[in-house]
Amino acid sequence: MAEYIKNTRQIKCILITIRTLLDKKEDPKIIDKYYVALSDALSRFSNCSEFACFINACDSFLDYVKKDIQLLKEITQRYFKKRLLNDIVPEEWVQAILDSSSSRKKGQSGEKKLLDILKNAGFNQVSSRSDFENRKKCVAKFSKEFSIKTAREKLCIEIATKKRDKKLDLIVKNEKKLLLCEAKHINTSGGEQDKQIAELIEIIGLKEKNENIMYVAFLDGTYSNVLLGCDIGGEKLRKQREEIKRNLGNHPSSFWVNTAGFNALIEDL
Repeated sequence: MAEYIKNTRQIKCILITIRTLLDKKEDPKIIDKYYVALSDALSRFSNCSEFACFINACDSFLDYVKKDIQLLKEITQRYFKKRLLNDIVPEEWVQAILDSSSSRKKGQSGEKKLLDILKNAGFNQVSSRSDFENRKKCVAKFSKEFSIKTAREKLCIEIATKKRDKKLDLIVKNEKKLLLCEAKHINTSGGEQDKQIAELIEIIGLKEKNENIMYVAFLDGTYSNVLLGCDIGGEKLRKQREEIKRNLGNHPSSFWVNTAGFNALIEDL
């Protein structure tokens, strides 16, 4: 805990210094040195700081911002406009909680994005099994009305997840082809985020006897770029990438996509 408190205070001191220099219109070269110092201060102990929470709320990723000084400048200047910064009033701590909640609310935004893409491609959303069966082209959300149990019994889909009652997000129909989709929006790394990545990896590792049934893992948010890239990450990211590559290699009817990838997949469908 002490390291987190120490790092949070360090970040706040640098931010106050930068803001003061900007207000006094100091030489940009001098200010740039403090942006570098701010970048150096961002670490694994920064996750509890209000500034790191604000980075997440800006739909960005701590490691990305740390390595991109220009992006760090832009977010810092936005932070000065949107948040209070002082040594006395603890309003920034309250706002940190709100920022964190804002990030969590993005949990369903991946699903919403898929529905928007599908709607534009002519896949109307239906809510009942009868509507789903009677249309050649549509999409349904798994729900009480259209459950995993219904899909298994009526559509002969196995969906053999470790948790028998595991509910996916969407099922897309294009005549005989069915896409079973799980969508996530992730901006940061951590325990809960790792769990969500593991769920996506499990989805693309599922098998079906019917070759017309395909599994789609959709990852939106900044972490998608980090996970699919090669310039950032340690042992954890390496293992995640290896598992994704292995599952995709073993299951040609599975797909791991971002927004552009999902658009391309629907066009090919």
